Amino acid sequence: MPEPAALQLPFRVGFDMDSREIIVWMTFGAGPKKTTRRKTIGSLEALAVTVAEHRHEAFLQRGLADQLAQAAVTYLGADPGRLEAAVRSLSDPTSAVPVSQILRGTPPPQTPG
Repeated sequence: MPEPAALQLPFRVGFDMDSREIIVWMTFGAGPKKTTRRKTIGSLEALAVTVAEHRHEAFLQRGLADQLAQAAVTYLGADPGRLEAAVRSLSDPTSAVPVSQILRGTPPPQTPG
């Protein structure tokens, strides 16, 4: 059985044995506008700060997502279960069900043909 494909992330972390630095290569954009930036982290203290920054950003992003979901329920009358199912569907590349159908539970209108 073949190995599952590794998750392709827009960054790569390595270690330079000579300088004893952590190196992060970050890729931005796509196609001809794709660029890669290199960042070095030279101390354990700097590494701790970088980890804290990224965890804080993730925390803030999660907080914003939670607030937006709550606003959809409170102000737009969204069903929390259907909203969560729609969000999961958007993260699933195999999902073919229209988001509006998941949110409202009705099939999309058929166009006369």
